[in-house]
Parts: sequence; C-alpha cells; structure tokens
Amino acid sequence: MHDRLGEVEGVRAFVLAGEVVLTQQDIRELQSAMSSVATGIRVLLERTGLETGDLEEVMLAGSFGSSIDPESARVIGLVPPVPVEKIRFVGNVAAEGAKMSLLSFRERRVACDLKSRVEYVELSARRDFNELFVAGVRFPELTALS
Repeated sequence: MHDRLGEVEGVRAFVLAGEVVLTQQDIRELQSAMSSVATGIRVLLERTGLETGDLEEVMLAGSFGSSIDPESARVIGLVPPVPVEKIRFVGNVAAEGAKMSLLSFRERRVACDLKSRVEYVELSARRDFNELFVAGVRFPELTALS
C-alpha cells in the first residue's frame, strides 16, 4: 500500500492505477457534492412530510448520475439508504424534456401544467443550511447500511 503513495504537482496523492490518482482535494469535492445532494433530499423530505422509506424510486440524472455505480452511491451517502433496486439513472432529462416540449404541443402543455405545481426551494436561505450541509459532509458508517 505504501508504494501507492506519491505526489502530483506537489500534492500528496494515492495512485489508483497508472496515472490515475486520488488527492485530498478530490475527496473534498466528492464530500461537497455528496452533502449538497443529501441536504437537498433531506430538506425536500422534511417539506413533504415524507421519510426515506416512503421513496418509491431515486432517480439520478445527467452525465454525473450515469457514471456512478448505484451501490457505491448508496454506500457513500450520495443517495438515501434505499434498496439499490430503487436507484435508477434517467439520463439527460433536462435536454430530453426540452426536446419533447419543442416537438409536441401536448408535452408543452404538460410541462406548463407541471411548472405551475412545482415549488422552488432555496436551500442556502434556510437558517439551518450550514448545519445540515456540514452534517452531510461525513461519509456514513458502513455498518449503518447493512
């Protein structure tokens, strides 16, 4: 294991394979992304009166979502601790939805109707945002996921 420790541009790094390395900055960025998602989910569950067990499905969108293993996303706390079968990748739904709205009057009406029922939630405006965000930075204990 010691032979995998090194430096890249003056920064300590762990060599994963060849020139692929993991740095402390990489871990911090993952923790920040993970906490942002976890905080958003926590706030939305709270606002709707739902609990994690009530979730029928967890959908991950975009290129980021499509490159993550569902079990790994669950283990590190990126998604709520739901059975892995409930985690689904849906691709680039923003672009797909825009395309559908442009090509179909019916789909455009559906989108407009949905827009009137969606509520924007500004996470950073919450008084407890920093507290929730900091709490979400930690990786969950592996035993908590068993």
